[in-house]
Amino acid sequence: MRVTVVGLGYVGLVTAACLSEWRHRVTGIEADRRRLDDLRAGTLPIHEPGLDELVARNHQAGMLRFEDLDAMPLAVNRAEVVILAVGTHDGNGGWQTETMRRALADVVPNLRAGTPLVVRSTLPPEFINQLTDLVAELRGLPKPDVPVLLNPEFTQEGRAIVDFIRPSRIICGVAHDPEGLGEARLRRIFASAAATTPFLTMPAIDASFSKLGSNLFLATKISFANELAALCDAYGARIDQVVHAMGLDSRIGSAFLGAGVGFGGSCLPNQVTMTVKTARVAGLLTPLLAAVDDINAAQPGHFVNRLDQVFSGRFAGRRVAILGLTFKPNTDDLREAPSLATSRLLLERGVHVVAYDPMPRAREGAVDMVSGLEVVESVEAALVDADAAMLVTEWAEFAAIDWRRMHSLMRHPVVLDGRNALPAEEMVALGFTYSAFGRGLMAPEPNPIGRRVPTASAASEVA
Repeated sequence: MRVTVVGLGYVGLVTAACLSEWRHRVTGIEADRRRLDDLRAGTLPIHEPGLDELVARNHQAGMLRFEDLDAMPLAVNRAEVVILAVGTHDGNGGWQTETMRRALADVVPNLRAGTPLVVRSTLPPEFINQLTDLVAELRGLPKPDVPVLLNPEFTQEGRAIVDFIRPSRIICGVAHDPEGLGEARLRRIFASAAATTPFLTMPAIDASFSKLGSNLFLATKISFANELAALCDAYGARIDQVVHAMGLDSRIGSAFLGAGVGFGGSCLPNQVTMTVKTARVAGLLTPLLAAVDDINAAQPGHFVNRLDQVFSGRFAGRRVAILGLTFKPNTDDLREAPSLATSRLLLERGVHVVAYDPMPRAREGAVDMVSGLEVVESVEAALVDADAAMLVTEWAEFAAIDWRRMHSLMRHPVVLDGRNALPAEEMVALGFTYSAFGRGLMAPEPNPIGRRVPTASAASEVA
């Protein structure tokens, strides 16, 4: 099929590349001239495993083209399906719809009658209820003469290609599709996956909440794990064993039950925050989600307090290495990354913060976002003469560090594991003072190696 994708950010570029891999002829429209030039030259604006190969192969084969706004009217008019994937994050922790409104104004008048308009961007629920009327107004008709659908994406950064090619479900949210033409074409687009994947058709507002509800639940699981970890620390339990046992219950599952410094990214934090705010405006109280938001916002502070415990509040002049800047591994995305909040808190206390991340683009971006932050280009450069290391992002590279050698480079062998990604007992056996959420504070002799000391009562002061 001929498909036009408007917006080549994270969602749009992954969508365009994967559809072209399924042998659809895809035209991607991008308003940002620099991003467009980079794409044409083979340079991607985001890091996503496997995406560069997918884009290069299909661009070279002529299945994937990149065009500017001047080419959009013709690309929209010729398309059998048009997908909108423009940004709806306001850059300040909330939703915005202006970008979508501008895209609709540019796209809708150029659609041929009967050509499905598919919105793939995540939008606030109140906007979904306005969508059909907006399209009708732009068409100059009482009711749209084009199908209007919502097709929420469920791709995770770091594994987006796999999630798209082998989705857990395909959602067809119907805002306006009286003859079923839109649903039929959406089924054709996803034909390569639909044979083994549930294809669910529902009203657009239900589709919107299926996406929102999924993210809110995942965020809730993470904040639950963090509150449970605090209880484990207080009573001397071990969060690893606790959540492993819980996860074996099929009603619960182990995914997203990892305790740590908190969740980030473009979806979970702002969707939790904005759901609470918009519900309040509508006169609804959402105490569970408000607690999820509060717990997550507090985690960087709790992380820094663990360092305070080790150094008994003597922060000024300390050199602390931040390992990992991106909000999760296998991406270069810094949006709402816990590393940024953690670094700012440390800097406010007079700490010299030196950060390393495997992604060069993340290192460059973090310097612009956190005043006073120093970034370096290797783990060794971050850890040399460090008073402590704080692991914020669980990159595989950090688990593979030769920590025995790092012990000799650091001024004080102190590791705070913000993702419970390192083997605690092994770190202590190597001579490190080690602390993690739900694992307490562990120190080498005079404490016996491997003994867990609950955070609430541990006393492992470093001079």
